Amino acid sequence: MHVFTDYSRCVPGMGMLTLAPFDIGRHAACAHRWLTSDHARFWGMTGHTAADTVDYFAAIEASSTHAALIGLHAGDPAFLVEVYDPAAEPVGRHYPVAPGDAGMHLLIAPPRQPIHLFTWAVFALTVDALFDQPGIERLVVEPDVDNNGIHVLNRRAGFVYHRQLELDDKTAWLATCTARDRDAAMTQLTAAQRTVCARKETTA
Repeated sequence: MHVFTDYSRCVPGMGMLTLAPFDIGRHAACAHRWLTSDHARFWGMTGHTAADTVDYFAAIEASSTHAALIGLHAGDPAFLVEVYDPAAEPVGRHYPVAPGDAGMHLLIAPPRQPIHLFTWAVFALTVDALFDQPGIERLVVEPDVDNNGIHVLNRRAGFVYHRQLELDDKTAWLATCTARDRDAAMTQLTAAQRTVCARKETTA
């Protein structure tokens, strides 16, 4: 999988958002809390033990087709991103995987206090960070058809919905997004939505 570097953006009214490589020792405990909450039911891990979660991320760390990233808000863990080669997942059996395709899963932690447009700011940062990685040309997602919240974000970011798929554990939509799709979608945003995803980022 790609070697990911830190990617940060200072968002007006929110502060610094950063996407960085996941560190099992530092981040597994908070990821476990998120993944086992009802908030994350679409991830299918609500019954996992802490050891199960460590094993899950250890398998990702050892994989050549998957990567885990932690999202930080003002330095504190706030969201989780998984990136994967679609050819290594069931979705890859349902469409012709192309070089440069990268699958994406995103989980935002239950907020301690709501921040207006925070979810959108995180989603936009994640999309931009992945397109900033060498070799990634198109993002692929396969969200559960019932996950209405993520469909809104996907479409706002420029994902094109193609068709429904019957995967092993869910009925999902197949949707894809190129950088051109992303850029076209940005022209349709409200002023507030554009402000929190303006690309004034830094990489390290």
